[in-house]
Amino acid sequence: MVETTGGPWERDKGGPATGIQGELHLRFVLTSGEEFALPAMGVQEVVGISPDRISPVPNVPPVVLGVYNWRGQVIWVGDLSQFLGLPPLNPNRPELSVIVIADGGVTCGLAVERVIGAEFLDVQLLRPPLSAEGPLQRLVRGEWVVGEGAAVVRLLQPKTLVDSRLWLAAT
Repeated sequence: MVETTGGPWERDKGGPATGIQGELHLRFVLTSGEEFALPAMGVQEVVGISPDRISPVPNVPPVVLGVYNWRGQVIWVGDLSQFLGLPPLNPNRPELSVIVIADGGVTCGLAVERVIGAEFLDVQLLRPPLSAEGPLQRLVRGEWVVGEGAAVVRLLQPKTLVDSRLWLAAT
């Protein structure tokens, strides 16, 4: 679980100014090279998993990589790039970065190309997505333009990502 209290992560609660604005988000990159984020409150853990530790399941859509024993709980692991209509992850790598998320009592794993890290992003500055098409339209809540390089970071909605209808509909 991403720790959100204490130390440098503590938000301003009316005390002395800390200089930190916004809410904590986990930033990551998908196979297209685009950056995305999830609210840290829904992120349980980021794990590095050898692909052979994910057990394939027959007769499931290709976006479902299989199941994984996460802390004694069997969870589904999906390729987030494919969910969003992007090229699939390369399965021939020693380790996959998997973001374990939970919402409404449902826990699942989302394999991503690379995790950047946690960062405070101001939801007041979130703008509607300018170029979301296809699956991105229903999964992207908005986007930020951040940094000097003006990178676009798209915010995903955990509630939509754990919805089983998404996993069944993805082909």
